[in-house]
Amino acid sequence: MSESFVFNILVMLTSAIVLGEAFKRIKMPAMVGHLLAGVIIGPTLLNLVRTDDSFMVLIDLCVFFLMFLAGLELHPEEIKKAGKKAIILSLFAFTIPFVSTFGLMQLLEQSMVSSLFIALTLAITAVPVSAVILMEFGLLKSKLGTTVMTAGIINDIISLVILAIILQMVANGDDGINGVNVSEIVFSTAKIAAFVGGIFLLDFLLGKIRHLIPTKISPLFSKLKTKESSFAILIIVTFAISLIAEQSGLHFVIGTFFAGLIIYRDVIGKENFETVNDVYSKITFGFFSPVFFAFIGVELYAQSLSPVLPLFLALLGVAIIGKVGGGFIGAKIVGFSTVESKTIGYLMNSRGMVELVIAIIGLEAGLIDHTMFSIIVAVGFITTILAPILSRVSLKHSKDKIAQE
Repeated sequence: MSESFVFNILVMLTSAIVLGEAFKRIKMPAMVGHLLAGVIIGPTLLNLVRTDDSFMVLIDLCVFFLMFLAGLELHPEEIKKAGKKAIILSLFAFTIPFVSTFGLMQLLEQSMVSSLFIALTLAITAVPVSAVILMEFGLLKSKLGTTVMTAGIINDIISLVILAIILQMVANGDDGINGVNVSEIVFSTAKIAAFVGGIFLLDFLLGKIRHLIPTKISPLFSKLKTKESSFAILIIVTFAISLIAEQSGLHFVIGTFFAGLIIYRDVIGKENFETVNDVYSKITFGFFSPVFFAFIGVELYAQSLSPVLPLFLALLGVAIIGKVGGGFIGAKIVGFSTVESKTIGYLMNSRGMVELVIAIIGLEAGLIDHTMFSIIVAVGFITTILAPILSRVSLKHSKDKIAQE
């Protein structure tokens, strides 16, 4: 581990914790302080921290812990209940910004592949960001929270299928639909469906033997000499499921979330589960979450936007209006109140890590240049910082209380 890497982590964590604490004291989400810390120490202002490829392993680990903790807090039954509503919400929240952005890029005479790719990056919802906001507001287990999380997961799955189509078009040297190999897309989609179906099948089978857990399985964990072993076993299982997800064509974070989702607290015993959950929570919110959001701030280089300010503002406007509007319309259609629908629209508007990952893929594949990459990062940063602020305002000024269910 290099000295510069340690220094960068030290500066990122210290600044994020300080600003996070400051924002909590003025009754704002800590993650807003973490994001701003990254902007201050990054190339936009002080230029104290510059990230490189070595950071990506750490950032992947940050996302791993964020998504696993979110999965632990939920239950498959809650996801199933949100299923139909989440699908409708997801389709509106994805399609409206996607079509709007694609139309704008076509008006600007961009190629079809580039237009599709940019539309994809701005239609994504950052599930880790939504998870942190919902946990911070105490809404993760509410009907609103489970619907948003499920819709975000569906958004990510749709995004990965579309990304596969775009990359095929590039690989085949075609800028149109002729570059798509339908059989390969069907095969990729089938793998993704098999993974998701397998997760719910596993949950179904575990449910069938749930009565045996207290007498047959839990005692095995109680015989472990150290509580750390329970922690390690859960990590191993989660890494394995995350790896299977990647092999299925999904991003590993989806596997991580589902791994946390299917872990029954009865399996390792209530006491062990609470200990493990407490350890995960402290590590995640004490280290991984601040570093993750500070990283997003560091990736922003505001000065690079000045030559293309009109284009940036146009894309930012389309991204925000399309995503918030799509989320609001979808939520209203499935029966949420006006204030809940506004909150859902604001929560669906965050981008963040998944957008960055896809943007980097596009940059490496020559789908976008460095200027467009900077625009995408800036849109991701602004929408991510707006999500908790607007959500909080929406909840604070609502007369209705969003109840835990």
